[in-house]
Amino acid sequence: MDSNTAVAIILSASVVLMMLGAPVAVLLAFSAMGGIFLITGSVQAATGLLLATGLTVGSSVAYLVIPMFILMGALASHTGIVRELFDAAYKAVGRIPGGLAVATCLASAAFGAVTGSSVSAASAMTKVALPEMRRYGYSIRLSTGVIAASGTFAMMLPPSVMMIFYGVVAQQSIGKLLISGILPGLLSVAMFIILILFRSWANPAMAPRGPKFPAAETVRSSLKASPFIIVLVTLVGGMLFGLWTPTEASVAGVLLVGVIGFLKRNLRWSKFFDAGLDTVVTAGTVFLLVIASILFGKFLALSGITTTLTEAIIALDLSSFQLFCSLLILYIVLGTFLEGISVIALTVPLVLPIVNEAGWDLIWFGVIIVKLIEIGAMTPPVGLNIFAVQSAHPDVSSNDVIAGSVPFVIMEIVILFILFFVPDIATLLPSLMD
Repeated sequence: MDSNTAVAIILSASVVLMMLGAPVAVLLAFSAMGGIFLITGSVQAATGLLLATGLTVGSSVAYLVIPMFILMGALASHTGIVRELFDAAYKAVGRIPGGLAVATCLASAAFGAVTGSSVSAASAMTKVALPEMRRYGYSIRLSTGVIAASGTFAMMLPPSVMMIFYGVVAQQSIGKLLISGILPGLLSVAMFIILILFRSWANPAMAPRGPKFPAAETVRSSLKASPFIIVLVTLVGGMLFGLWTPTEASVAGVLLVGVIGFLKRNLRWSKFFDAGLDTVVTAGTVFLLVIASILFGKFLALSGITTTLTEAIIALDLSSFQLFCSLLILYIVLGTFLEGISVIALTVPLVLPIVNEAGWDLIWFGVIIVKLIEIGAMTPPVGLNIFAVQSAHPDVSSNDVIAGSVPFVIMEIVILFILFFVPDIATLLPSLMD
């Protein structure tokens, strides 16, 4: 069959099945196999490519980074780190107007950087931070909005599963991608804090002052949370300066977090087992998506559609800024009804040749993609962080969470344009690894 006809059939069927709720990994795998069969007329070619791709992914040591970082995050979640991080930030800055919301941002950034899970960060911070903000009379929209928004820091700051997945699909250095998220992630934290402080200044009733604590108590709280921060800085610093690979860092992270948990006596064997079970389920899902997305990319390459699409975009003679704005709109729309990893799996094989032709740095583009996925986590109807907050505190209206997230979504778009005009924010640290 003609390759253009095969692509049209497969993509049309994929869209219909996706709208009917078909699992994305299964959908991509069967779409790719069906497309390869239509083009080659050979069942053996389709099944052989599936088996070869699965074997390559399953036997590669490089992919060990995925389950290891997931396990590290799962172990950290079971150690009570959320309470310790929030408590430290709460006692340091809670006394200023908007301070509890700022503390939530700081604690979410630290927790997200240890776990790499946006939904886990939003859910955990809702249980810890929301009761405190409500107790001091914070606006429910500001409270829930900042929790949903700051949970997305986990997607950008290492060890980001989203960055790792992009690196696999785009065939880019996972180490450089993880490091590339540090400065953009810190920029997001700073911009969110500025937004909170400005809104608190403009409307003091929205975010009153919290309690003031003695300096000694603030120091004690900081010391309790410091082991996890030290682990994080050690792992990231080691990758940045080439002391170890991301895979080695992920294994070291699991060991260090496990040791800290046992020394603190809040990580029993039952919790270790639960963390392992969570890891198997999550990593299994990610690996299925990895295999399916690689297979789907091979189908698109075989069909020639990526070349055709690239030539069509070139013919439009768009400026770099126009192309950026077009992709921004595309990904924001996709993010409203698709989960982040699914967006990467579906679009990156198609978009990457266009990005290459535009001469954009693929590490920088990974940061842009993840930033766009952060927006998707805060926008309905899929918006996973919105529903993580709502489900963790059922008496909170999802409408309040959505309304509270809007100012942070606008700030995310501002950050995207900053990253476009100042790409060194994303590429500076990875360049030091060369």
